[in-house]
Amino acid sequence: MRLWIDGQCFQTASKWRGIGRYVQEWLLGIIDNHPDVELLVSLNAGMPQDALAARDHLQQWLKPANIFMWHGVADGGEGVDGYSEKRRLSEIALAYHVACINPDIAVSASPFEGMRDRAVPLVPNDISSIPVASIFYDAIPYRYPEQYLQSSATRACYERRLGLHAKFDLNLCISDYSRRECIEISENAHAINMLAGISKDFKDAIDHPELRSSRPTPKRFVLYVGGLDWRKNVESAIAAFAQLPEDLRTQYSFVLAGDHPKALLREEEERWRKLGLPQQDFAALGHVTDSQLVALYKEADLAIQPSLLEGFGLTALEAMTCGTLVIASNTGALPEVIGDREFLFNPADVADIARVMRRALSNREAAKTAAARQQSRASDFSWAKTAAIAVTALKDVAGKAAALRDVNSQARVEKAVLQKVEKIGLPRDFVSEVLARSEIPSSGKPRLIVDATSTYRVDHKTGIQRVVKNICANLPPERVVDGQSVELVVAYSDSLDGWFPVLKTLEKAKDANAFSEDARLQFGADDRILMLDSSWEFFKYHYKTLHAARLRGATIVSCLYDTVPLRFPGFCDPGMSPTFSVWFQAALAYSNAFICISKAVADELITILEGIRFPREMKIGYWHLGADFNQAIVRTDIAEQVQSARHNFLMVGTLEPRKGYALALDALERLWDEGRDVGLTIVGKQGWGVEHLIRRIKQHREYGERLFWLNGISDEKLQQAYAGSDALIAASYAEGFGLPIVEAAHFGKAVIASDIPVFREVTAGGQNCQFFTSGSSESLAAMIRSFLDTAPSSFEPVTNNGISWKESAEELQRIVLTDDWYRIYAPGDKKAYVPITDMGDIKMAGPLVRGDTRHKIELIEGPIVADNRTLKYIVRVTNLSPKPWASAGTAGDAFGVAASYRVLSADGDISYPDNDRSRIPFVLPPGDSLYLGIEIPSEFKRKGAAFAEIGLFQESAGWWSNPLQVPL
Repeated sequence: MRLWIDGQCFQTASKWRGIGRYVQEWLLGIIDNHPDVELLVSLNAGMPQDALAARDHLQQWLKPANIFMWHGVADGGEGVDGYSEKRRLSEIALAYHVACINPDIAVSASPFEGMRDRAVPLVPNDISSIPVASIFYDAIPYRYPEQYLQSSATRACYERRLGLHAKFDLNLCISDYSRRECIEISENAHAINMLAGISKDFKDAIDHPELRSSRPTPKRFVLYVGGLDWRKNVESAIAAFAQLPEDLRTQYSFVLAGDHPKALLREEEERWRKLGLPQQDFAALGHVTDSQLVALYKEADLAIQPSLLEGFGLTALEAMTCGTLVIASNTGALPEVIGDREFLFNPADVADIARVMRRALSNREAAKTAAARQQSRASDFSWAKTAAIAVTALKDVAGKAAALRDVNSQARVEKAVLQKVEKIGLPRDFVSEVLARSEIPSSGKPRLIVDATSTYRVDHKTGIQRVVKNICANLPPERVVDGQSVELVVAYSDSLDGWFPVLKTLEKAKDANAFSEDARLQFGADDRILMLDSSWEFFKYHYKTLHAARLRGATIVSCLYDTVPLRFPGFCDPGMSPTFSVWFQAALAYSNAFICISKAVADELITILEGIRFPREMKIGYWHLGADFNQAIVRTDIAEQVQSARHNFLMVGTLEPRKGYALALDALERLWDEGRDVGLTIVGKQGWGVEHLIRRIKQHREYGERLFWLNGISDEKLQQAYAGSDALIAASYAEGFGLPIVEAAHFGKAVIASDIPVFREVTAGGQNCQFFTSGSSESLAAMIRSFLDTAPSSFEPVTNNGISWKESAEELQRIVLTDDWYRIYAPGDKKAYVPITDMGDIKMAGPLVRGDTRHKIELIEGPIVADNRTLKYIVRVTNLSPKPWASAGTAGDAFGVAASYRVLSADGDISYPDNDRSRIPFVLPPGDSLYLGIEIPSEFKRKGAAFAEIGLFQESAGWWSNPLQVPL
C-alpha cells in the first residue's frame, strides 16, 4: 500500500505539541512494523524554512525521494483572514498534488492546521477518487466554544473544518472517547479507535536513565506535566493541594514540568501565594528532556492530570509506564487510559480532587499496589498496536476504493481541477503557476552536479582554479553506485536565473541556447550538488537556488579549501575575510555535508562546529589533490638559471603574506651573510599586500644572482624549475593542502616545510620532508644548514609520485556519492526542527565575566612598512577561556569582541583610535588561535609616540587586561 501523509503538522507549532509527537510516533510504528507500506509525505513550501527543517527531520526515517513539496499561497490563518481565495486555491493545489502522486490512500494527519498560520490541510475532494482519511484527536473547541472560538472568523473556520469529518472516507481516532465524539458530531460511522503509545525516545530514557544530582525539591512531591492553558485546569489542582490536611500537605511540594509561557506561569505562582502556601514548596522546571522527565516521574509520589477534557492523555500514560501512581479527571479519554476508577475525580470539583489526592498520598502501600496495577495496564498501549490497527483499516478502505474507482487519468484530474479553479477569482497566470508548483518533477537518473562558476567566468590560473579545472577534466562522465548509474554534470550559476550545464573542459559555450530556459537544470531528490569552486561572490544567488534544491531533496556538498580567512585574517586582503565568513555561514545553512582538501582542514572545521555548538548534523569528509607532471622536461634557460648555484631551493605559490616568503628571505640572508653559496627561486604571481616584499626582492643585492622571481611562467617552465632544484621550501603559516609539496614529490624532491598539521599530513606517505618551527626564520635557516651539511644519503629523496589528478577526481567522486565520510558531526544537545538560520553560538549575547576573557597575545610579524602612512603588525590571539568569542552581537555589535591599539607617547600619554577595529571574522572558539592584522598610522610615530599597546576589548564593556606592547 502506498500511503500518503499530509506533513504540515511538522511545520507548524503542532510539531512541538501532542499532535506532532503523535503523528511522528504513528509513522515510526508503521515504518518499523509494516515494510509493505510505502510512506509518502508532502510538505508546504509556502513555509520554506519550516519545510526544510521538517524535511531534514523526516529524512531520518524516510527516503528523500518519498518527501514531496507543494506550494500553498495562503497569506495567513483561516481563523484570522477567513476562507480566502488563496486558501481555496491552495486546497485545490494540494488535492491536485496528491492526485499527481496517486497513492492508494491519503491521510490528513491534522485537519485543523492553518487556523493561525499559512498551513492548508488536505480536505475531502472530488478532484480524484483517491480515498482520504483523517486523524481525529478531539473536539475540545466544540465543547468549549466560549474559550476557544471567541471570534466569528475562528468559529467559522472551526465549524467548516469540523463539518468535513462527515466526508472523510475514514476517521482514525486516538481513543474510544474521541471515536464516539467523532461519530456523534459528524454522523460518519466510518471511525475507528487506533489508540496511542509511548515514544521510542521515552522508552530509551526509561532503559537508560539519566543520573540526577538532586531532586527538584527537598520534599516528596506531586508532579504535573503539561501546559498551563485553561482546559488543563492546573489552578484546580493547586487549590486541591491547598486543601490537603496540614500534616500531609507540609510533607509535599508541587512541581510543574513543561514549556510554560511566563505570563501563565506568573498567574499560577500568584495563585499559590494567595493560597498562603510556602513559596519554596512550588517548583516550576520549564522544558525538560525525556531523560529528565523519566527521572521526575520515578521520583514523584504522585502524578496528576486534572484536565477538563483530553482526547487521549499521553502524560498519564507516560507516568503509568514509569510506575508512578496517576490520579486524573473522570472526563474525556483519561478514564480509559488509566482504567482505575478509584483514582478518578470530577475536575470541576476542587473538593473531589483533594479527596482523591489525599487518598493517594495517605496510604503509601496501597498507592504502590495501585501504581503497579496502572503500570501493567500501560503495557497494553504501544505504537506497534496503533500502527497495526490503522494499517488494517486503511488497507480495507483503499482496497474497497480501488475496486470501485476509475483510473485517475491525468486528463480526468486536470479537467476536475480546471472546473474548480474557474470559480477562483485570482489572475489566471497566478493560478497556473500555483498548480504547476504542485506537480511532481519527473525523476531522471541520479546526477552529480559540480559547480565551476568562478573558474568558468574567469580563470585566474591560481590554486583553486587549477583544482577545479583538473577535477572537472578528470571526473568520469558516469559512475555506477549501488547498481545505479550516476551522471556527471558540470554547472554554472552567477544569478537567480538558475543553473546551467557547461563543458567539463570549462571551455566557453558557443551555442546561443546554452543558457536558455530549456537548458536550465531542475534539481531533484536524486541530485548531489558539489560546490567545488570558489564561487563565494555569488553566495546570495546560490543561497536561494540551493535552498530551493534542498527543499526538493537534493544533497548539497560544499568544498572547503581552507579556513585561512576565518583563522588568519591578518594575512588576507581586508575584504576577503568578511566575504568568506558570510559565504561560510551561508554554506553551513544550505549544506548537508562538507568535503575538505585535507584531513587537517576537516579537523579545523570540526573544531569550529564544536566551538560554536552548531545545532545540526553535518557530514564531513576529505580527499587529497593530485598532480600530473609526466611530460618530458626540456632544458631551457630557466633550468640553467635555476641550476647556476651549487644548491638551489624553490618556493612555489602566489606571493601573499601567509606564504612565508619574507620569512624565507630572512633565513637565506642569514646564510648568505655566512658565506653560503645557495640560491632561492620563487615561482608565483604577485598577490595582495606584498608590495613591500616585491620591492625587497627586486632591490635585493642577490636579485638576478642567487635570488630569482619567476612571475606567471608556464607549466612546462614550472616543471623545469622543480627539476632543477635541490629541495622545495614550504614556509606557509597556514594552508589547506600544500599542492607544491605534491608536485615536488613527482620529481622526487626533498621538502623543508613549516611544522603545520597539513604539511605533516601531505608528506606522510614517505616523502622526504624536514620540518622547522612555523614562523621562525632562525629555525628555517638551521634546517637549510642541516640540509647543506648532511651527507647526501641522509637526505636522499624518497621517490613518491603521489596521486594523479585522475585518481584525485575519482576519490572525490567516490566519497561524495557513497557517503564515505571521515566524521559525522552531531551536536551534543540534539534538537529537532532546527531552522537552517540557526548557526549556534556565533554572537555575543552580553558582557563576559572575568574568567571568560582569559587570552594570550603574541607578536608574529611587524612592524611592516606597507606604505608611508601605515605600520602593520600581525598578532596571534589565543582564546584561553571556556567561551567562544565573536565580533557580532545579538543586539547589533553592542557586546562584540575585537582587537585594537592604544598609542603611548614617551611621557605615558595614551591616545585611543576612534573606529580602528580588527574584527573576528566568524568565531574564535575556546583553545583556538586567531591571526589578526593591526594597522597603526605612522603619523603617531612622527608625532613622537614611542609604543603602542595592542589588546582586546568588548564593546560596551571596555578593554581587557594584559595588552601587548610593540615599538613604533
